[in-house]
Order: sequence, then C-alpha cells, then structure tokens
Amino acid sequence: MEGFIMKMKKMIALLGAAAMAISLAACGGSDSAGGSSSGNGSASESSSSESGGSEGSGQVQEVALHLPTVYDLPDAEMVETEINKIAEEKYGLHFDINYISTGSWQQQSNLLFTGDEADVIAIFGTPLTTFVKNGQLSDLTDYYANASDEFKAVWSAEEMEGTTIDGKIYAVPNLRNFGNYFGLNIDAEVAAELGIEDGQQLSMQDVSDFLYAAHEKYPERYALVPQGGTTLIGQWSWDGLGDERWVGVLEDCGQDTTVKNVLDIDDFTEFCTWAETWYNDGLILPDILSNTTPWQTMILNKQAISVFDNYGVNAAAGCIRTIVVDKWVQSNSYQALCYGINQNSSNKDAAWKAMEVLYTDKEICTLLADGIEGTHYVVNEDGTISFPEGKSAADCGYGMAEGYWIVPYSGNTYPLDVNGPTFFEDLITFNKETLKTKAFGFAFDTTPVTDQYAACLSVMDKYYQPLMSGAVDVESTIAQAKSELEAAGIDEIIAEKQKQLDEFLSAQ
Repeated sequence: MEGFIMKMKKMIALLGAAAMAISLAACGGSDSAGGSSSGNGSASESSSSESGGSEGSGQVQEVALHLPTVYDLPDAEMVETEINKIAEEKYGLHFDINYISTGSWQQQSNLLFTGDEADVIAIFGTPLTTFVKNGQLSDLTDYYANASDEFKAVWSAEEMEGTTIDGKIYAVPNLRNFGNYFGLNIDAEVAAELGIEDGQQLSMQDVSDFLYAAHEKYPERYALVPQGGTTLIGQWSWDGLGDERWVGVLEDCGQDTTVKNVLDIDDFTEFCTWAETWYNDGLILPDILSNTTPWQTMILNKQAISVFDNYGVNAAAGCIRTIVVDKWVQSNSYQALCYGINQNSSNKDAAWKAMEVLYTDKEICTLLADGIEGTHYVVNEDGTISFPEGKSAADCGYGMAEGYWIVPYSGNTYPLDVNGPTFFEDLITFNKETLKTKAFGFAFDTTPVTDQYAACLSVMDKYYQPLMSGAVDVESTIAQAKSELEAAGIDEIIAEKQKQLDEFLSAQ
C-alpha cells in the first residue's frame, strides 16, 4: 500500500520511519455508541446543527474526513482530540481526521472512493467531473437547499454553481483564491533597486526590459526561473474548460466563447516567443527542462531574481508581485479543490452535518486550520498568528496554518502574520470582484472523444511545457505540434467541446 501514515488509530503498523501519515482506521458512518447509522434521514433533518448530541439520543456518530497536507503533521492526533472535545458534545459527531501527503493524494483518494472508509473527502488532483461520471459522489443539492442560513452565508447559491454538474451540486468549495493575477514575483531588494513597485501593472515589454536590466546588474543570478519545475508558468490567459492540459481552450480570460486550439491563441504564441528570446539570451536557467529546484529556494538563496506566478492576495516571502494579466477565474477553478461526500458513505446525513460544522464552527475551523494555540501558533496583537519562536510550518508539529488553502474553510480563523490581519476579508472580496470566464462552472466530458483526447494529451505532454519554457524554437515546434494534434483528432475534440459549451451556455 503506497502512502504516508499520519497516525495510528487501530493498531495499524507504521509504514516507514520517515513517512508522512494517513490513518486507515475509519469505517465511515459507524456509530461510536455501538448502533449503526441508516443514512436514510432527510436532508432537512440532517442539516440542522443546533440539536447537538445526535438529536438528544446520546449517540455520537463518527465521520471520517480525508484531506491532503503539504507537511508532516506529527501532532495531528492531538489536534483531532481537541476538535472532538467540541464536536462530540456540541454536535454528536466524532471526527476521524486523516491526512494524506499531496504527493500520494491522487492515488490514495481514488482508492478511498472504492470503499466506505471516507465520508467527507477533498476533491483534489482528479477532476470533480470524473468522480461524478463514475457515480462516486453524493448529490448534495437537497442538503444545500435545506442547509442553515449560517452555511449559506459562507457560500451563496451563485457560488455553488462552481461545483454544480448537470444542475446538481456534488461538492462544496473551500476558501482560497479562485481566480488569479498573473505576473512576475521579483526579489524585493532587486525590485527596489530597479524601480519596480509591489502591485505594479506591467506589459510583456516592461517585463522584458526589467529582465534584461536585472541580468545586466546581477549576471551571476538567473533573471527568470520556472514556476513549476520545467515551465515558466502553467497557464496564462486561456481557459481550458475543465481541462488543464489545454486541449481546446477559450481565449481572452474566457470572455470569447469560441473554442480554439491553444496553439492558435495569440497570447500563447506571444508568451512563448518572449520566453524563447529570454532563453536564448541567457536570462533563463539553461537546464530548465530538467530543473527540480523550487523557485522559492532559488530566489531566497539569491540564485534567481524573478518568477512568473499566478496568485491572489497572499504574500510571497522576500518578493514583491506585479500584474501582467489582471485577476480572473477559469471555468473549473471552484472544482480544483473542494469537499464532497463519498457515495459509499454509510451515513450521508451525519457526513453533511459534519460538512456544515467544518464551514461554520469557528473553534473547530481554527483547530483544523491552525492547530492548538500556544503549541502550534501564537496570536499577535494585530490578530494575526505566528509559528512559535524558532519554528516553521515544517517543524512546529502542525503546520496547516500555511496550508489555509487546503482545509474546508479558514475564513473565520486567524491569518498568518506574513499575510496581514485583513487577509481573509481581502481574499473573500478578491473572489467576489474577480472576473469570471463566461464558461464558469462548465467542465468538459471527454467520453464522446475518449480515444482522440488520450492521443492529444500525449502530444500536449510532449510540446506544451517546452514551448512555455522558452527552450525550443517556437515557430517550428508549434507547426510540428499542430500537425500531430490534427492527426490525433483535435478538431473532433474542439467540435465536441464547443457543442457541450453551447448547450451549457444556452441553459444558463
């Protein structure tokens, strides 16, 4: 069994001394008082969280929550204990919280959906539409309709459209930036020297002028490094319509509803052409296609000066941020990380009740997001939190405060000091004000063109990253890639995407 172990709950042997953890203990929906849960209660009954104590029965219902983590969390069981002191008495719920490292998440989460171990589970890494198509997620439409006003104040009906498929709600978004600015993160000291300010709007020509000036001043440092290992940035101004391999996209931040080959998009060609010029002139590290060093490490260690990035209102340590493409939301952004209920859960009513708690109870949200005060964080006078002195997210025992974007809802918790006291308010405002693609909520169903889609993915995997890295000749590589995509059936995929999108838009 591949995966990392976070805690041992039922005498499961520890897999590997240095591994991250995942609890395999939780039979979802089991009743800690010995009874079994039917899972047949009405949504209106289950959504009421005021009754506490399992409707006065004295029974405590267990709900298994599975979510990803970036860091090892050796104190996870300690945090879970504190959460359950509140949840058992106040709501008649016992949370079995299971963390899986992001590196193992996709495989492990896919396995969890084949059984009933998981009740509430993060949808991450695998498209929401895949689980819906496979019948692995519960329909939450009625649950949401009968949810508490407090829960609906977190996510409006309009926002829930982002996790709605064919008119039914299958997941609940978590709180993070759904849209992004796209721009350049720059070493703050170098930016100050060269007159670039935080939040400054730049054209690609401005970016180029800065990179050449930075390269001249600091020739021993890379002027520009990749965001994701081997590509300068994964996306720019095109909406893949639920497809992040970009086989058929909308241009102009999704404001043009004509589906096109990304290789025919002017912004794509322009970006790749700039990148090729910078690469050939030595501004980009020469081994970009084999790079494994994170950009944060290279900038903080003064090996590099800048990186293209997509971001919201959070800060980047040691950097200022500029804007090249203004903030916008692509079609599947709300689905990229959200929380749903496993169709195999033996007590969906308890799972939904737990879902409402995870989005509305301030004490439980704070414990899940930040850990235990005084142990994993300290509260500052301005209302932010810091890790204990000498500690970081990586070694404080429970570093989820840096992973606020992972937990179901962090908006009623403390922001980290680096993000400032109004961070969560700013994040919520940012999401409300960000331009949405006209295809918001749409996700492409590849079933009618399965073979063509698989063939085109192979072509995109071969050419997309090299083009976006600047390491290949743009004109000849695009011509070759287009030829191979056409042979693989991209025209059929684009036609099918357009058909599905037109149907989606006509139904709005």
